[in-house]
Amino acid sequence: MNVHLMGICGSGMSALAGWYNALGNNVTGCDGAPSPDKVISLEKLGIAVETDHSTNHLEGIDRLIFSAAIPRENPELEKAREIGIPTLRRSEALAELASLHTVVSIAGAHGKTTTTSMAGWIAQEAGFNPTVFIGGNMDCWNGNFRAGGELAIVESDEFDRTFLRLTPSHAAVTSFALEHLECYGSPEALEWAFQAFLESVLPGGTVIVPMEKPGLGFWAERIGRKILTSGPGGDIDARVGEYRGWGEKYRLFGCHGFLPAPGIHNIRNAQVAVALSMASGIPADKAIDVLASWPGVSRRLEKIGEYRGTIIVSDYAHHPDEIAAALSSVKKLADGPVTVVFQPHLPSRTSLLHREMGSALRIADRSYVLPIFKAREAEVPGVSSDLVCDAARRSGALCDRTAMDRIEDIVKACNGGVLIFMGAGSVDSQARRVLREVGL
Repeated sequence: MNVHLMGICGSGMSALAGWYNALGNNVTGCDGAPSPDKVISLEKLGIAVETDHSTNHLEGIDRLIFSAAIPRENPELEKAREIGIPTLRRSEALAELASLHTVVSIAGAHGKTTTTSMAGWIAQEAGFNPTVFIGGNMDCWNGNFRAGGELAIVESDEFDRTFLRLTPSHAAVTSFALEHLECYGSPEALEWAFQAFLESVLPGGTVIVPMEKPGLGFWAERIGRKILTSGPGGDIDARVGEYRGWGEKYRLFGCHGFLPAPGIHNIRNAQVAVALSMASGIPADKAIDVLASWPGVSRRLEKIGEYRGTIIVSDYAHHPDEIAAALSSVKKLADGPVTVVFQPHLPSRTSLLHREMGSALRIADRSYVLPIFKAREAEVPGVSSDLVCDAARRSGALCDRTAMDRIEDIVKACNGGVLIFMGAGSVDSQARRVLREVGL
């Protein structure tokens, strides 16, 4: 089958491309704002990527998959419908592919990518040969998809109601926060969606919910699913040892097992991954042991360079809770000041959460705020990164607005400590480009 993906360079879309490719389909794609690194990784799979949208891409195509960021009136998409090519949203395509597998599904506002990668790594090292669909890149899998067997470990986003299309055997919600209200309209509707997702778990399945929001499992429990809580005082909580320094390993469960990632939030992610692995038939001791070799996910407190004694890190955090968790972890480990260059993601999120973002930036010793990365959204009058910067200053932070062309100056001004490039947009690629140019 000839499959074409519009918006192929997105994290979910590129993983779908890998999945279709692994099943033997002929896969092509296009993207209006392609990531050079993603294009290279897709081309290594033999997937050609066009850097625009055009009806010319439709010749010989049997199925078209499109990102939720593609507008309905896009000429390529309209033409496909007009000539009768079946078209599927990303969420529909994911559900169709996952239906061929026994699915372990991980959702949540924060932590789902890390938890999915951990659960996938455990299953791989335990000999289960999992299929893994994930929102972040893992070097060991050459991207964000691992081709495997019947067991599929799937990161399940609430955006575009994607997770509501899945029917998992086991599922976890790593955390709950007011995200993607543009899809749901109200906090109540968002909470209902998470409840409905967990209620879709098959008979005999295990459901994991955060201690902070146990009600998410209400309907799943009423129909007989096994409910476990995560977090301090929860069913799968465990005693945590002390950190031993940047880049070293961190105690996971008491005196047994170590995790090569900093932060209490990562300990919690690991606990959820172990619990899901146990539900899938992997002994706890085995799951904990293999996590010591977990290679990590790109852009999750990933060290990308060093300059004049300053450790340079990239992190995907873009929600206030994620920002605070990442900065708090680094503060515990840093030998010197912590500086963050933060890029707000989406005007809608910035409008809603700029105060909380500013307050979280206060954890750093020095912060800079880049212009908003608009992604799929249009500019909103009166909403800019100034809102975040002003909120940070009001909370007591030493914060200034900056621009992409100032990144090199910020790097060269550092002298010890940790410099973090943070956000879900283009800040990572720009930071890496600058580091290459200055020879780091």
